[in-house]
This record gives sequence, C-alpha cells and structure tokens, in this order.
Amino acid sequence: MKSGFAILGPVAVALAACSSPAEEAIIELPESGKAALAERLYANNCASCHDRAINGAPTRAALEQRSQAQILASMNTGIMQAQSAALSAIDRVVLSEYLGKGEAAREATGARCKGALQFSGPPLWNRWGGDLANTRFQDNDAAGLVAKDIPQLELAWAFGFPGAQRARSQPAVTREALFTGSQSGHVYALDPQTGCIWWSYDAGAEVRNAPLIATGSDGHPETLYFGDVDAVVHAVDPQTGRQRWSKSVKDHPDGTMTGSIAMHDGTLFVPMSSLEVVSAYDDQYICCTFRGGITALDAGTGEPKWRWYSVDEPKKVGETSVGVDILAPSGAPVWSTPTVDAKRGLLYVGTGENYTSPANGNSDAIVALSLATGRLRWVSQTVAGDAWNASCGRDPKANCPEEDGPDFDFGAAPILVELPSGEDIILAGQKSGEVFGMDPDDGGRILWRSRAGMGGFNGGIHWGMASDGETLWVPIADTPGNRFTVGPPQPGIHAFDAATGQKLWSRIEKPTCEEPGYACQTALSAPLTAIPGVIFAGAHNGRILAYSARDGRVLWMDETNRSFETVNGAEAKGGSIDGAGVVVAGGMVFVNSGYDKFGEIGGNVLLAYRPAGEAR
Repeated sequence: MKSGFAILGPVAVALAACSSPAEEAIIELPESGKAALAERLYANNCASCHDRAINGAPTRAALEQRSQAQILASMNTGIMQAQSAALSAIDRVVLSEYLGKGEAAREATGARCKGALQFSGPPLWNRWGGDLANTRFQDNDAAGLVAKDIPQLELAWAFGFPGAQRARSQPAVTREALFTGSQSGHVYALDPQTGCIWWSYDAGAEVRNAPLIATGSDGHPETLYFGDVDAVVHAVDPQTGRQRWSKSVKDHPDGTMTGSIAMHDGTLFVPMSSLEVVSAYDDQYICCTFRGGITALDAGTGEPKWRWYSVDEPKKVGETSVGVDILAPSGAPVWSTPTVDAKRGLLYVGTGENYTSPANGNSDAIVALSLATGRLRWVSQTVAGDAWNASCGRDPKANCPEEDGPDFDFGAAPILVELPSGEDIILAGQKSGEVFGMDPDDGGRILWRSRAGMGGFNGGIHWGMASDGETLWVPIADTPGNRFTVGPPQPGIHAFDAATGQKLWSRIEKPTCEEPGYACQTALSAPLTAIPGVIFAGAHNGRILAYSARDGRVLWMDETNRSFETVNGAEAKGGSIDGAGVVVAGGMVFVNSGYDKFGEIGGNVLLAYRPAGEAR
C-alpha cells in the first residue's frame, strides 16, 4: 500500500493493516474522492441533527473546531456510539479526520503558584447553589462586594482551557484557591487573585459540574469532590490535588452526570442522568432502559449507601412501527443538583421527562427522599404524561412516544427558603416557564404557581433561580422554535414574591441585533446568582450582566463573546454563558464562558473581575 495519507493520518494507517479490500480502496482514493466520501457520510448520517443543532448536537461549524481524536472517540466509545454503529471503522476515521480540524482539549499550562497551598478559613462559595438549600444567594461578607462596587468591575485576569469548545464547570472558591473543571477532564486549583496554578488533576473525562468542598472540624477545606461525564465520582486532596478515591456510579451505558453533587453528614448524593434520550434517535435502537435517580455514597470511602430509581424496571410494552421493542417506564433523569433539608431529614430532587410511553408519576416532579435511606417520601408532579426522546425531532420517528413531549424537565435545582413569616417553602422552576411554591410539610402541596415565560424544551427556566427568602429571581430563556408554549417569549429576568408568587417586576431583554442565532439572543439560560441588591446573569449572546435586585435595571455589563489575553498563555475566547452560573466571592466575580451545544457559541475561558483600583 502507498504511504502518506494527507487526510486519514496515523489512525487510518493502523486500521489499514486489518482492513477489507473495500476499505483498502477507500484509503487509496485521491484526496478529492475522500472528501466527497466524507461529505456523503456526513449528509447520510449526521446532517439531519448537526445542521440544525437538534437535541443539543453541535453545529457543523462547532464540530470543525474539534479535533479528529475527539470526534472519533465520540463515535467509537462516546455519546455518538449508537448513532455511528452502522458505520465501518474506516468510515468513522474518514469522517472524523475530514470534520475534525481543531486541536484536542488538553491540560492547561501556565505560571505555577509559589509555595504550598494552605487554607486560612472556610470556603467563600461552595457547592453548585452556594449552600445546602441551593439558594444561590451570597451575603456581603462572603461576597466581599456591595452594590455600589458593581459598576466599577473590570477584568482582572482570564484563564484559557486549550483546545476546549466549552467551559461549564462553575467554580468553588476559598480565599486561597478557586477550583474548576474543564472539557479535557482536568480539574484546576487556581489562585483567585492572579490565576496562577496550584495544581491540576486529570479525571480522564470532561468535568462539567461544580466541585464541592467538604470541610474538617476547623472549617477548613478537607476534601474536594466532583463528577465527570462518564459518571465517575472523584475525591481529591484540595491542597495537593492527589486522589483520595474514585468511584464509578454508572449503571447504564449512556449514564452520565449533569447536575452537581450534594453532601450532608458524611454522605454524597449523586444525581443520575443519561444520554439515552439521544440514542433513541436511531430507529433500530431498543428504547429505553435508563432509570434516573440518586446514588448515595459514603464520603470517606466512595462505597454505595443506597440508590433511588425514579422509574421501575423497564419491561416490553409494545413495538415501534419498524418492529423494534418499546420498553417502559424509562427516563425521568435528574439533571440538576439535589437540595438538602437537614431539619426534615429530606433530599429534594427535580426530575425530567420519561423517554417512553407510558409516562410515570415521578417525571417532571419535585420528589422528596429520606436522606438516610433514599426511601420516597412524597412526589409533587406538575406536568403529567410527559414522554419524549430525540427521535421526536426527526421524520420518520419510530422511537418517539405517543405523547411526543412537551419535555418540561425540572433542570433547575429546587430552592428551600425560610419566608419572613418563619415558614419554609420550596421554590421550583420548570422548563414550562412556570414557577411554583410548594409546602415541604404537606407532601409538596402546591401553594402557588405563576408564569414567568412561554416555556419550551430549552427553557423556560433552564438551569437555576436565586432567592433571599423574600424575593425569587427567575431567569427566562424562551428561545425560539418551541412547541407547547404559552404566550409571547419573555427572555430576561423576573422577580416574584417568594411567599405568594406575585410578580414584582420583569426586565425583558430584546435581541441585540436582527440576525438569527445565539450571537444575538439575550436568553438567560444559565442560573442566576444574587448578593444583596444585585443579581448576576449570563446570556446566550455571551454577555455577563448585573441587575438591580429592586427593579431589574442593568448596573453593569461586559461582553465575553470575544478573544482574551490569558494569564496562562493559551488562546482563548468567550461565547455563550450557559449551564454554569456566576460566582461572587472574596471581592471578585468569576464566570466561565463558552458553550458549543444546541448551536450556541463555543468558547474556552474563565474570567475573573474585581472593582477598579483593587488589584492585589
């Protein structure tokens, strides 16, 4: 055989040693022939999802920013394994090397911090929601900022994640270190003031969720916990980055972790979600067998304590139009971070849609579980009969359940607050665009429900709200093209009375330009973060904004959809802000920018802001 494969490269050379005569002929094709073959493969197997960014698929432009190795791994062992099963090994190589023009996500290098990392006190921002109750509210002492400081914010430093197309691991922060994950799977401890690197840890797969800091008896950080997209939980020493233990909680081939870990009294509560909703796109896929829920682990050893499933064991309930088995119930994943109610001994969990018919009573609900045993205490379901998977976005759609939606998950974590009256209430926001007040002492009975937005499969309320116990601040995405919507789109921020659900004010954000696409969309999908008097938000178009908590006036804004000079020398730009929210801690504001899913704007940067004149 001839050597020198301008497109195929060394991976194809290795495959050629065991290829068939037909595959040998493919390798011998001229470059124009290989390009034509790759285009046909893309058109026949990929275009229907990627050209329209269906079900979170990266656009073709986003794919071309990825490396050949990333695309090939996705087809061979990753999220696209089921969809690529009909392609030969050579076809996958041809397609991946033709599309994959970018560099692979890899470990960041940069200036190392001097000395040894030592902690002087408790965390300033911890967990996804900032506290056990997921309020995302930070008092002035921990924030280190007050409302009058916000208009003076300016960029202090930027840190780039090399080769990455998304940055979505919300940091945890102490005075001495900021902890965040990356698409490459590396978790970093950075100095919050300068961005120098204390240490890095290789999890082996993307870490998209927020790290959690466990403290010792002195209140100082003792162990750092996080999960990766392969559903492995990691425990590391926060001073050195050395692994204490790691434990796979994956009980399904498509299992993953999107929400962050919660912790209480020596137990980790791990939310279980899956990508089987995408695997169902293939008409020949037997849908579906994933069962959402929570896995509880011993924080010291990683050993399992209990597992709660949101659906019963799936059984055959019929066949699709092409003769493939239908299994149900299935799905009801937990996309968000659980909320701990230590007073009542309960864990509150938001669930998503079922994947197949018939839908069960635990989907699209707020569920209460025993912290000690995982036993189901109550369910408050707000939308019944919601069954949906990715095949509903195609034609024919053999695997689409008869309900065909509406796909109204609780992707936002429930919030537990004490009202001014002294009573407790659970605040929940749904992709339907509705918000709810629920009674934790009466089986989650709905006390009030109010509409904030029109809703849709990408929000409505997507990833998270914030509350100080008096006011509930709600971000609305309301991206175009959704079904099952009610009323006009209401993208922006809305404030409600937490006790009654009465709307206090709204700030509707109009598109920033007339072009279609995320570069112009002001949708607020990322979770909000609040300090007294100020609400921080990140938008699809890449803007980070600070609003007045009293009336929604914009107090400060910065454009992150641009290139940045980084402290670690990596090429970096921002993009859509989604999935992870702003963190305010120790006199600084931190945000990750870049999200290449659903056709949004890719990026690879962590940004740090402080008031002008306060450089340290």
